[in-house]
Amino acid sequence: MRFSILVWLSFAVNLLAAPAVAQPRAVTWDEIGQELAPGDRISLVQAGGESLTGELVSLGASELTVRTTTQPSPGQARRLDMTIPFDSIQSLERRRDSSRNGALLGAGIGAGFVGTMFVSALATDRNEIDEWGYIYLGYGALFTGIGTLVGWAIDNAHSKPAIRFERAGAETTRISVAPLGFQGRGVALVVSF
Repeated sequence: MRFSILVWLSFAVNLLAAPAVAQPRAVTWDEIGQELAPGDRISLVQAGGESLTGELVSLGASELTVRTTTQPSPGQARRLDMTIPFDSIQSLERRRDSSRNGALLGAGIGAGFVGTMFVSALATDRNEIDEWGYIYLGYGALFTGIGTLVGWAIDNAHSKPAIRFERAGAETTRISVAPLGFQGRGVALVVSF
């Protein structure tokens, strides 16, 4: 019984591990309007080399508006909407949405289902827990694993693919350092060719 629990646990850990980054599909500027939608998380590099990451607010005929978060001082975050003309954009990228949140939600639903069954059985027959307790433990691992798979599959089916636009003549190498969104802890080093 312990072996099967370890197998399910290792399966769940491997499923929730960070996926390999796939090469984003290159798009032309004409396809950008068909691929992007308000609410998409994008990152772009302007002609002067300034990089920007944020949520797409609107996409017009000759410009786009991005909502970004700035920190003028520690502990204070401020949202700022920036309108950027298409002519000044060297590259634009939308990364694929992670399926991790769907897998975690599915695992929680599966574990919650078995937890409810366990509490009900405990209220009914508390004295005999040594006879049926291990069965519920096995069901807990099974339903958590099934919930993880179903949640991952549903979230993966609804994720938008990664896209990348690169303006012709932008084949210069750029190195930029940007803060990560984890409460200001850490930096990301981005090298683009």
